[in-house]
Amino acid sequence: MTDHATRPIWISGDWHLSPRSPPAHARLARAFLARAEREGARVVLNGDVFDDLFAGVGRPALAHPDVADGIAALARAGRLERTSGNHDPDAGPERIELAAPGIGRIIVAHGHALDPVNASPVGRLGDAISRRFGRLGLVRGAAWLAEAVARAVAEERMVALFRRRCLNLVGREGFDLGVFGHVHVAHLAPGDRYANAGALGTEGLSYLVVDHAGPRLCTLRIGDLAETKPGGIR
Repeated sequence: MTDHATRPIWISGDWHLSPRSPPAHARLARAFLARAEREGARVVLNGDVFDDLFAGVGRPALAHPDVADGIAALARAGRLERTSGNHDPDAGPERIELAAPGIGRIIVAHGHALDPVNASPVGRLGDAISRRFGRLGLVRGAAWLAEAVARAVAEERMVALFRRRCLNLVGREGFDLGVFGHVHVAHLAPGDRYANAGALGTEGLSYLVVDHAGPRLCTLRIGDLAETKPGGIR
């Protein structure tokens, strides 16, 4: 039996699954969980897996029962943990600490608390409105528009500031690597103690693998998947 401490660690998040998600997104999420189960990986889902903020608590999981079942099965086996994001605040703790041979201490956190926009009075007000009225189409549309405008105007600066704040946390608390999410931009560079596992989107499902070979970014794409057979995805 594989020892828990020696299992490869797969970190992913920002799937934002909801009743309105494209079918391909749920298929990729199911395939990721199935592959992790087959390959004996320990999984950390790093926030915003289900979009409870805009869809309503529990509704995204009901819309994607195969994904929810896959998460639950790995969790029951002691091989899956979740952190909370700003879109699924009840999913788990804000952070998880890991130890990996050859790397050292790793912190895994969604990171939304370090986002200067989220932490601002305007951001907190918007979050409160979304939590209460996020199921209304008008509220969802306004939030998506505001995010799209912010990304178009200042995405590079926002991501750079987010990275600096994450690195401050990593250095202040003595971690060797921090793996974050939230900004939907995958990042891994030699010597950089900030990493980001990316997101689930049109390009595929991005995730970070930590094993004996060190950390590496991977992407699971629809074209990589075998056809679904009775009993599940191969």
